[in-house]
Amino acid sequence: MTQQYFTESEWSTLMQAPWQAIAALTLADKTDPVSFLKEIRVGMEIMLAEQQREDITNDLVKSLVASLNQADTKRSLEGEALLLQKQTELLLYLQNLNSASEGRQQSLNYFNEVAKILAAKVTSMQASEFKSWILSIARRVAEAVRERGFFGVGISNEEMSMLKKLEETLTIKV
Repeated sequence: MTQQYFTESEWSTLMQAPWQAIAALTLADKTDPVSFLKEIRVGMEIMLAEQQREDITNDLVKSLVASLNQADTKRSLEGEALLLQKQTELLLYLQNLNSASEGRQQSLNYFNEVAKILAAKVTSMQASEFKSWILSIARRVAEAVRERGFFGVGISNEEMSMLKKLEETLTIKV
């Protein structure tokens, strides 16, 4: 499953899915500014690491990663400079929101659109693998910065709730 099976708009939407997942988890709970910034940085680090993986077997995810890498190559940046640019882009997106609640809702609306695209264009197996990939990224972001949870360790209730909402939203109903 490659880009050729999707419209330009659909492909663009799918390419933004990892960043939307990172934004959704970053906005899931109230946290101090330092933890918030750490979570954004870790989210970008996780995504850049995903883009370097060579063991991805899902054709859709592999094609998306290739497109993301191609877009990054056009930026003529790498390493820390690329990481900082991606952090800045996410911060600018978040800064334009009226509230964290609005951002969470926008992310869920976004993933409703992703689910529609997947339902129309890919097999249920491909959609399930894509969902697993996105949730894996989101879960690692939630686990990366320990804000609360049991004795300050683990995923907060709000982050767990957002993960469940993302999972439900990305579940293709047949």
